Amino acid sequence: MNRLISECYDFIKACNLTYAFCGGHALELFTKKRTRTHSDVDITLFNEDRKDIISFIIGKGWKVYKPLHSENCLREITDPSDENALNCFYVWAIKPGCSFFKIEPKPGENNYFEYEILDNEQKNFDFIDIIFNTREDGKFICDKEKDISRELDKTILYCENVPYLAPEVILFIISHPAYIESEYHREKNNIDFESTPPFLTRESLDWLINSIEKAYPKGNKRLDQLKIIQRKL
Repeated sequence: MNRLISECYDFIKACNLTYAFCGGHALELFTKKRTRTHSDVDITLFNEDRKDIISFIIGKGWKVYKPLHSENCLREITDPSDENALNCFYVWAIKPGCSFFKIEPKPGENNYFEYEILDNEQKNFDFIDIIFNTREDGKFICDKEKDISRELDKTILYCENVPYLAPEVILFIISHPAYIESEYHREKNNIDFESTPPFLTRESLDWLINSIEKAYPKGNKRLDQLKIIQRKL
């Protein structure tokens, strides 16, 4: 198992909250094959556990920040009840002395920091991208507006006790045009859609195709290649 995932698992399991690895690392936990480099370690938790995970991370001596990409800076979250933490889609947990980032106070701004990412691939366990999602009635909500969800027992899977988000859910998320067209995500997105779908069960693949069709009734770039795999099952 990937060293960063093992170290993150050992670190985060004591929080006693429901969480799962997501992103490219989760896809590799599923396929048990390394397919590409990874820019960082991503985990997902549920919205109701925001305060608890932020408190846990701060209690471990790490810093928690809300990224403000439009301003190219970070706002430090020092209080788990901070409204800035309660109203964002994700936060960054950064260990002091992190080798992945250069962080400096923003001149003239209290509690704001300028940052620079120093590498294309995270090599040490000193950073976690924490993403918040929603669960309702025993289901993981993928798109509330389009009524797309997945049963929790099918959404969070395990590899040697390590929880990870089901590949079909990750692939649904990254089928969004923003991921497909993004210069930053495009290459990784292509690799993930080439390497992972052949390992899906028929039920998982059917759910993925049906969900993409429901979310994008005018069409989606990924549907044709997924349907080719579907016809072979």
